[in-house]
Amino acid sequence: MKLDFTEKIIGKERYFNSAVIVLVVEKNKEKYFLFEKRAATVRQGGDISLPGGKIEKEETSLDAALRECHEEIGIKGIRVEGKIGTLVIPSGIMVEAFLGFVEDYELKNLKINEHEVEECFLVPVEFFKNNKPRIEKLEVETKPYYYEGGIKYVFPAEELNLPKIYHSPWKSPPREVFLYIYEDKVIWGLTAEIIKESIKYL
Repeated sequence: MKLDFTEKIIGKERYFNSAVIVLVVEKNKEKYFLFEKRAATVRQGGDISLPGGKIEKEETSLDAALRECHEEIGIKGIRVEGKIGTLVIPSGIMVEAFLGFVEDYELKNLKINEHEVEECFLVPVEFFKNNKPRIEKLEVETKPYYYEGGIKYVFPAEELNLPKIYHSPWKSPPREVFLYIYEDKVIWGLTAEIIKESIKYL
């Protein structure tokens, strides 16, 4: 097998592979980002997110983003401009993000899947261009054990004679997280990071 210089993510198959679409709604010569507030009953319920979800077998990341967008809020006919990039976060999630456009779409016409989405709202793209994100930090701790089915499994650091730092929980350097606050909405985490990156292309 020959090597090339294309982007490769080592261990990709072990991540939770997902895809989202940064959806830009063009109305009255203005541009808006469309956001979802996740339903309380789903993972990370109450968070603000972008349309998207898990990449299923036999589909591309773009196919997954478009399928999830249709399943969650009923939108089809998106003009996809391209891929913004791939974001990998410490919790083992990988997100591939795309930029798409729809014209003159009204929120009242959305077919919201209430099992997944509580509500949708628009935020002017200009808000993100004119307001830098607030930056906070989070510290990630790695524990040399985990619980599954009520059973504790321990990483054999001592048995393998690994350095003592790995015998008990250890911390990684704090990482930055971005937050945008628009009216009563807090857009943060990977959603904010993807939005911040997408501004470059608008």
